[in-house]
Amino acid sequence: MKGFLRSVSALLLIIFFASFCLWRYEKLSLIDDVTSYFNGALERFDRLLAIADSKSEEEQEPLSGPVDSGGNYTDYNPSADVDASLEEALREGISNIDTVIDLSSLSPTKEAVKTAMASIAYSSPEYFYLQPSYKMTFSSEETVLSVAPNYTATKDEVLGMREVYLQKLAEIVADAPENGTDFDKILYLHDYFVQNYSYDETLTIRDAYTFFTTKKGVCQAYMLGLIAAARELGIEAIPVTSDKMKHAWNLVKIDGAWYHVDITWDDSKSYPTLTSYTYFLQSDAGLVAIDATKKEADRHREWVTAQAATNTKYDAAVFRKTNTPILNHNGVYYLTVRAEDTKSSRGAILSGTDITAMTHFLDVKGGYWAAGQGSYYTDCFTGLWLEGQYLYYNSGNSISCVNLSAPTTDYRVYLATDLAVGESIYGIIGIENGRLTYLKAATLYAKTYTVGTLDAVQ
Repeated sequence: MKGFLRSVSALLLIIFFASFCLWRYEKLSLIDDVTSYFNGALERFDRLLAIADSKSEEEQEPLSGPVDSGGNYTDYNPSADVDASLEEALREGISNIDTVIDLSSLSPTKEAVKTAMASIAYSSPEYFYLQPSYKMTFSSEETVLSVAPNYTATKDEVLGMREVYLQKLAEIVADAPENGTDFDKILYLHDYFVQNYSYDETLTIRDAYTFFTTKKGVCQAYMLGLIAAARELGIEAIPVTSDKMKHAWNLVKIDGAWYHVDITWDDSKSYPTLTSYTYFLQSDAGLVAIDATKKEADRHREWVTAQAATNTKYDAAVFRKTNTPILNHNGVYYLTVRAEDTKSSRGAILSGTDITAMTHFLDVKGGYWAAGQGSYYTDCFTGLWLEGQYLYYNSGNSISCVNLSAPTTDYRVYLATDLAVGESIYGIIGIENGRLTYLKAATLYAKTYTVGTLDAVQ
């Protein structure tokens, strides 16, 4: 490169000398042309120097032109139109972990690039290594020539991380219902994340890779995680964002209709055996209605997304009243709700093949759920667990099971003998090697608990 620049310098000196001679001999008709050429040569020389400097580092943009390094995703608008050809070119480069993506053949505007990059970052969990900043080189006409993405790791590191990412994703969907309906699949994913993941109180985990490997994340991580897992099960999921709320969640498409699913806000219970379906499969109207009585800071509001959720099929579903996971046994759903008469019952189990038309199955009898200092909750915290043909559930001080093959004749109750004074049972963890494990605590909001065990039905 240095020899090349010396040759250019010598050529410029010759041009300068020739123009001087022409001026001395009053070749006035040529002076303007020579002077113009000389000025152009100087401009090209400066450009060559800039290119030489830019090539001193391997990852610098190879194309000349101004550089914009202000790219970020903070102004993401899920409803914005994205140029398909531009998005495809950017995705190819990011997938290949290219340090520079040449866009000169497409001639996109800066705004088009920013829109496409934001859309990719917020809808593509597989690009977990993409940082929310990048550089653009562009021409004097503001046409983008190239994009230089920033990555969180080297190419070799990303390739290794991809293997882990795919392994974790496979683990998440491993127990999903193979022949289940769209509802069954999205229900499985909702409950999986609620039961196995927790909110990142450090507010730093936003990407799907770290979300999957640590089982923690903020709303953006939950949103990206659901997109990735739903895609594995053939369910389309897209982002919903609200600048006003500083929050993100999903729309999912099941049976041809779009619904809101906010796993972050449903994952707010104190114990791993509990869940919420408040924000599961809501329409636009349903999401507004269910938050209507809350203070403004606790409402879903002013969101933006690419689709409207107009189907109200699940808005009034009874599962909004349950505190524990929904079970499906041979096509029949089971869930728990608060008893209408809490003086005679602690709760009720509903059943049905249609999740929107559940009917009464049996009452939950036994002790109340302690709220500390002699008080109790009227809400129902009956856990459910299926083991073979037996359905297990609990009151505040007992575990019961019923044979689903003969529910009216085979019914057993086990009183928990290891409860301390004031403790209650807040759910069933599972059965292993013939022993049933349950969770117990003095009060729901203490956020501390222990476990107890008893012999399951043999």
